[in-house]
Amino acid sequence: MKRDDKKTLKLFQCDFNRSIEETFAQVLTENEQVRLFFINENQAFTDGRNIIVDPAIGEVFADQKALIRTEDYMQLGEKISSDPWYALRMITRGQNIHECLHILYSDFPNVIKADVRASTKVRTKTLALINNIIEDAFIEAVGCSVYDNLELYLQFLRVALLFANTPVEGTVNRVLGSETEEAQEPLPFIEYLSYMVTFLLYPMVVQQEPPESIVEYVERTKQFFLDGSVCGEPKKRYKYTQQIFDIIEPLIPECEDDIDDKLFERMLPGLKTHATDDQTISTNQSEGKTVAVSRRLFKGSDGNDLPKRDFGEQIIVIIDDYKSEKEAAFTIVQAKPIVINWKGTQFDCSRVHKDIEIIETTPQPNLYFRQAYQNIYSKYQININSYNSRFTLLLKARIPVREEKRLFGSGITSTRLADAKKRYWYRNAEELGVPDIAVLLLIDGSGSMGGSRKDSAMVSSVILHEVLKKQGITHAIVEHRAGGHKPVVNINIMVGFNAKNEDKYNLMTLSTGGDNRDGLALFWAEKFLITYTTCSQKLIIVLADGAPAHAYDEYYPPVSSKDTANAAVKIIRRGTDIIAVALDDGNAGKYTCYGALKDIYPSVVSCTDLKRLTGQLLEIISKNLR
Repeated sequence: MKRDDKKTLKLFQCDFNRSIEETFAQVLTENEQVRLFFINENQAFTDGRNIIVDPAIGEVFADQKALIRTEDYMQLGEKISSDPWYALRMITRGQNIHECLHILYSDFPNVIKADVRASTKVRTKTLALINNIIEDAFIEAVGCSVYDNLELYLQFLRVALLFANTPVEGTVNRVLGSETEEAQEPLPFIEYLSYMVTFLLYPMVVQQEPPESIVEYVERTKQFFLDGSVCGEPKKRYKYTQQIFDIIEPLIPECEDDIDDKLFERMLPGLKTHATDDQTISTNQSEGKTVAVSRRLFKGSDGNDLPKRDFGEQIIVIIDDYKSEKEAAFTIVQAKPIVINWKGTQFDCSRVHKDIEIIETTPQPNLYFRQAYQNIYSKYQININSYNSRFTLLLKARIPVREEKRLFGSGITSTRLADAKKRYWYRNAEELGVPDIAVLLLIDGSGSMGGSRKDSAMVSSVILHEVLKKQGITHAIVEHRAGGHKPVVNINIMVGFNAKNEDKYNLMTLSTGGDNRDGLALFWAEKFLITYTTCSQKLIIVLADGAPAHAYDEYYPPVSSKDTANAAVKIIRRGTDIIAVALDDGNAGKYTCYGALKDIYPSVVSCTDLKRLTGQLLEIISKNLR
């Protein structure tokens, strides 16, 4: 593989593309538990729930000649071969579809181990190979006869793999890339299975007459392969495997090593789906659906040729989608964190902050945290739905509107007095609309917020983001901390006001450490709100577990408390509301977190039960809607 191809492959195998394929797999299988992973092992397989695909399988995406030959055969025009990224997407989607169909229509685990015929390793492998040929042919028959728009991917994958293994036209063995051809005469067993793979899965190859040593076996088993490939009942389908095995039993070699694994891996890249040697990912159990199929991938159910499909319109739509996905992936993969440095002197704050530097960071979306985010979302999905239902009316404000061109109303629009239809009346009414509010959740990231407080803040942030996004409320979620003995305040914008969907995964990076300097962080928050929102109402929710403290210049209470209180008063007078949430232990007294924050902020809400934090945050927002 060339250097540029390796670079393209590395970019393609990002979590953005993996998540696209995983979502597709979940939709096709109608199963949210399905997971998809990329590997570089020239294999694609499934255990019934997890899907493994190799975008670079057979290095097809980098084989320009094979891609062009595939496009010529399918009459696609040179659209996929024009960009290796498009080829990677086609090959990956084809594998994904194939394995999804196995999840839907194949039995897991397979029944080979329970078959009395599987008395030795070589006999077990033979059963697996026969079963694999029939299952793959059947799966492709389902894909093209039951589903819309899947045939293109399945055909492209099958044809491209063939041409990638076929430098020139030739015999069956040369077509399939057998490494045994030049070294020695292949065993009749190898010749037989190679012939049947080509017959059933690569019918576009014009085969020579089978060697005399296998003619009888080919003729006696051809129909079983054909019937099995269109049999829609999994257990009955396996009976064809058994019938074929019984007929070719005399061909089975004595030693497992006599079976050319590399040859069959090229011909049947999904061998592990039907593995019997515990190489599968897990032991998921499921029964394949029963379905009726009307045709095979390249042939009719009777084995006769079908006219070639015209994929012209579909390929145009696909390429447009691939182009958009590529641009989106590059935007994310090549994105760099945005860092802005501020000085305390740039804010109208106390002189105590004049030597402090603010480092504002908008991190690159980390898609490796997608699964962690999804786990929290799934765990609290019922809560999210409940909050959305409960707060829909609370979060929606009634907006006054003036309805013109009325025949009757509460007033007259003088400019319309000449209207021949006398529609010069107007009336005042109200309609539901998104309230004009921007909310900034400012989370204390100091060391004392570790443990259960940090975990609760993370979960609440996810739920808050999902609810406010659903309700159309402008919002941002920011974590701040001071640098201990350094003159620095770090601002981490996990979700900004103009956030991309992928930015939400940064909520999983919420961490704790160092001190906190709330007086300066509040001035930054006010500026951030004014700069990036135009909402008439602005609200800062401060989430903290104590009074501000920064060791650098001994910014401790009562100085820090008084400074932060002055900052809060000034910001509130200028039009931005501030409400603090005190994460307390429930003990009463002046020196609790609630008591400390009550000396600073005019409005403080006590949270003595972290399980109630999310509800309290949403209640704060709903009560502050004007």
